[in-house]
Amino acid sequence: MLGMKLIDGDTNHYQQWLLAAFTTTLLTSGISAPTLAQVTPDSTTNTSVSINGNDYTIINGINKGNNLFHSFSSFSIETGKTATFDLKNTPDITTIFSRVTGGNISNIDGMISTFNNNHPVSLFLMNPNGIIFGPNAKLDIGGSFVATTANSIKFADGKEFSAVNASGTPLLTMSVPVGLQMGSNAGPITVQGTPANNFQFRMPTLSTAPNQTLALIGGQVDINSANISAPDGHVELWAMQNGTVSIPSNGNWQLASSSSSPTWGDITLRQSSYINTSGATGGAINIRGRGLTLQDGSNIESSTGEKGRGQGITVKTTEFVDLLGVSHPDNVTFPGLTISVKGSGAIAGNTTIDTQRLRLANGGWINSFNLGIDFLTFSPINDAKTGDITVHATDVEIIGYAPFRSPVVSNSFPISAIGTLILGGQRNESGAITVEAERVRLLDGGRISTDLFGAFSPLTGKAGDISVTATQSLEIRGIDPDNGTSAIISSILTGTVGQGGNVTINTGQLALSNGGTISSQITGSPIAALAGRGIAGNITIHATDVQVSDPVVDLLGNAPSGITVAVGQNSTGQGGNIHLTADSLRVFNGGQITSSTDGKGAAGNVSLEVKNITVEGISQPLTNGRILPSAITAASKTSSDAGSISLIVDQLNVLDNGQISVSNTGGGNSGNLLVNANQIKLTQAGSLLAEVSAGDRGNITLNTDVLLMRYGGKINTNATGKATGGNITINAPIIIGLENSDITANAIQGAGGNIHIQTQGLFGLEFRNQLTPDSDITASSQFGLSGTVQINHVGVDPNSGLVELPANVSDPSQQIASGCANTNGSSFVATGRGGIPQNPTQDIRSDRTWSDIRDISAFHTTKQLPAQTLSSSKILVQATSWRRNAQGKIELIAPQVANVQTSLTCAAQIK
Repeated sequence: MLGMKLIDGDTNHYQQWLLAAFTTTLLTSGISAPTLAQVTPDSTTNTSVSINGNDYTIINGINKGNNLFHSFSSFSIETGKTATFDLKNTPDITTIFSRVTGGNISNIDGMISTFNNNHPVSLFLMNPNGIIFGPNAKLDIGGSFVATTANSIKFADGKEFSAVNASGTPLLTMSVPVGLQMGSNAGPITVQGTPANNFQFRMPTLSTAPNQTLALIGGQVDINSANISAPDGHVELWAMQNGTVSIPSNGNWQLASSSSSPTWGDITLRQSSYINTSGATGGAINIRGRGLTLQDGSNIESSTGEKGRGQGITVKTTEFVDLLGVSHPDNVTFPGLTISVKGSGAIAGNTTIDTQRLRLANGGWINSFNLGIDFLTFSPINDAKTGDITVHATDVEIIGYAPFRSPVVSNSFPISAIGTLILGGQRNESGAITVEAERVRLLDGGRISTDLFGAFSPLTGKAGDISVTATQSLEIRGIDPDNGTSAIISSILTGTVGQGGNVTINTGQLALSNGGTISSQITGSPIAALAGRGIAGNITIHATDVQVSDPVVDLLGNAPSGITVAVGQNSTGQGGNIHLTADSLRVFNGGQITSSTDGKGAAGNVSLEVKNITVEGISQPLTNGRILPSAITAASKTSSDAGSISLIVDQLNVLDNGQISVSNTGGGNSGNLLVNANQIKLTQAGSLLAEVSAGDRGNITLNTDVLLMRYGGKINTNATGKATGGNITINAPIIIGLENSDITANAIQGAGGNIHIQTQGLFGLEFRNQLTPDSDITASSQFGLSGTVQINHVGVDPNSGLVELPANVSDPSQQIASGCANTNGSSFVATGRGGIPQNPTQDIRSDRTWSDIRDISAFHTTKQLPAQTLSSSKILVQATSWRRNAQGKIELIAPQVANVQTSLTCAAQIK
């Protein structure tokens, strides 16, 4: 800012070493620092420089309209000195274009100033060999400042002001600049500030007046221990060679379409560096390069004041964005990319990242927040909206936590995260989060979150939605040292009345393990007045393969991880719903898909449309000592209603103590469990459960082709207290229950539930008044009225698919011919159905089933008759199986019979 002085750095050994190392780097990196700093004109633009004590005064040059052109053979400013562009002879100038042609880098460790009392004047400083701003560098410029290592500046009329073709007087113009032509050897730009572990204790190294542009455009950009400030302005950071940077009249600078093959470089902020465009409106920050790295507590921020409209942060890199968090306990908490609102009615700008690989680690953040209170005036911030966060990448990794505990976050480890957060105020709204990638990984406590938290004042508002698209895979795994889970989560936290954000996941393979969580919740509190209130968001998941396993009890929600929607203790409102579609779902090692309420709000429903579902196994002991079965659950522990579960599935397997259950143990109504499946398999104590303690419902309905229960498989609707047991309805052509597998609808003081089974075959299960070591069907009540059990066997229709038998039984005597013609020793025997062997040495063959049932009395004649050929007749074959035809009737199916060749018969003359 104008008139500010730099705070002197501490003179400890660390800082002296850092400055010495920086100087050594310059001398050994191939960029030669000048031995004698100076400002020297090159005589091509009539530039004149005079020295008066510590001041360089620069006058004359060539003016064209409102443009003024200066050319230097060298341009460096020593510590404590000032180079002033004096415009008293050219008062109408609005933009100064200066170039350095001598081949040396510019080392700026003093002040650059423009002197004009009439209006702001902008300055372009161009040196293709490189520019270094030292810790004492300062800008006193009323307009914008552009430092670039471009070869030339292009103008709208086609003219160029070149630093590499500088012989003779240049052909200059009065038109506006439209681009910077970066050469194939464009030098770097370095900003070296005063070392500090927290940028909040350092004054800006480079700054502009409000509403101006500060641009650093070079082959590389390195910002080390430095602050850059452009309040309500525009910051452009570009690292590029062999291309043209287009300068539009407004908005972000762009890569010119004529740049066919630019070479991109790296932009790095290290040692707690800071770029800030905050102000009344919140300025824009635009970053382009091969990669962007923020480390050691470095941060890029734009905050919007009262009724302002922020312009946001845009990062576009060809390879990577690394937000590497903190490296020292004094680093600022949650460094990275920050958007915020600081006044009522403000709308913050958006954050957009377009890269190949985005990585957040060591507590690095991309965040958009509203503190809810102005800490200068202590007035609330109301009716404000934080910005959206959008990420387009191939790979996204959000990993881990800071290596140091922070007193700012209850002495815990700050996590790496992409998040929006509102901490107070009325009618506030947070932006949405959209992540689109091929692969997304959240590990060791990493999070994507939209949260409402009345921390600094009571809060009403709405959290933004979360949308994550990972075309190949989404992995959420691991915890931080405080059992904070890796998660995609939208929360209504304590002190809040609000609307939670919806969570939408589209991916190929989804894996949640060791604390991995997808959640929407209203967080509770033992103190009812602090518990959250509102409507939680819904969770929608579309995936090819889903795996949920190995739960961990979360630090904040005090609930097991998994896919969860929850209403917490003493909370009021409505829980969200879970809708999941996939080809396969496996819930194992205690994995949880749950909808629950422990407050004064109904829990949401769980709806799954999956080809194959497997729920199996139990968890390892959790931190609270519990061992959880793998489960799909809708539950309530209060008088509020529990949600229902609906499964549409081809194959459902519940194995090895796995559970699918609906329950209410707090006096309210339970939900219902509905399964439509081709096949249901319950083995090794796998169970379908419904439990209610005082309310209603808790029914189980199964529609399937085959129900197989083995080794203690269970279907139970049990009621405790005075509650009525839920009903069980099963429609299955085949039901098999073996090895002490039970179907029960029991109660204690209330009436037992009713069981209605419709089947064509019930095997192994029998109705009994009470449970036995065998496989049982019971509907009993210990002290009340037992329920009813109705089993409808759908038999075979005897008129369907049968072969008609002959109406009359033939006289065997009429089936035997008297003999053949007068041939001694000849004989003919007919035996009827099946036939007998031709002689005792031959086997009876089942395929010889010919029978002749004609009346041969007509052949009794004195006249010799020729042999005749008979056609085969219908053959009756025993049925071996059955099927249901298109009209719903039962048909019997017989095996195919080999064709029977026609045989000869002989009619003899009877005398």
